[in-house]
Amino acid sequence: MISNHKLTTLLQGRKIVSSASSGGVATIGFDDGSAMTVQTGGSSSSAASGGTVDKVQQEGTTLALVMKDGSTLQITTAEETSSVMVRDKSHGMEYAD
Repeated sequence: MISNHKLTTLLQGRKIVSSASSGGVATIGFDDGSAMTVQTGGSSSSAASGGTVDKVQQEGTTLALVMKDGSTLQITTAEETSSVMVRDKSHGMEYAD
């Protein structure tokens, strides 16, 4: 899988504190108050809270958050692009693809 350098730089070191999936949208909350929203390809598996992001990989419609402990949260996106947004705690846009 190919490294997504922009998302890795942005998310590295952030700890997942919450996750939810509903209606083709997955939302992951981080310990700094930021949130990542992913348009999914239908249902997505729920993420366990507590992992700290080490790197992000992406290939086709597969987005993988690789945690520092080696575990991976894998999400199937609706499309190869235009499926991921990250907003800071003030809801300002940090990343959109």
